[in-house]
Amino acid sequence: MYEAARQTLLRVNALLAGLLAETRRALRGECDFGVEDVRKIRGPVEEMGPIMAESTELLRMQPELEGQLELYKSQLGDLQTTLGQIRVMLLARQASLEAGRAQLSAVSQWMVAFRQTR
Repeated sequence: MYEAARQTLLRVNALLAGLLAETRRALRGECDFGVEDVRKIRGPVEEMGPIMAESTELLRMQPELEGQLELYKSQLGDLQTTLGQIRVMLLARQASLEAGRAQLSAVSQWMVAFRQTR
């Protein structure tokens, strides 16, 4: 059991490092960030839930995993911060799109009125 938890922890840490890098790329505007990206993050985090619940026992049996557990917690904190920033970015984009939609609607109404006066 402890070996399986160790393997999962190592695999999830490597996966989260890549996902964190992708999330930061999205924040810089280098790629898109969508629902599928959230699902990619959710999977490993859910997988680690039972392991984290037993982390005290795991550390007692394998104290050498302390660094990996700390890395996992650190990456989660970084992801939380980055996802918060992405949320703000998406809200700003939504507001911008809404303003553009309102402007297009106004232009459309102006065109209708213009055609009616001809």
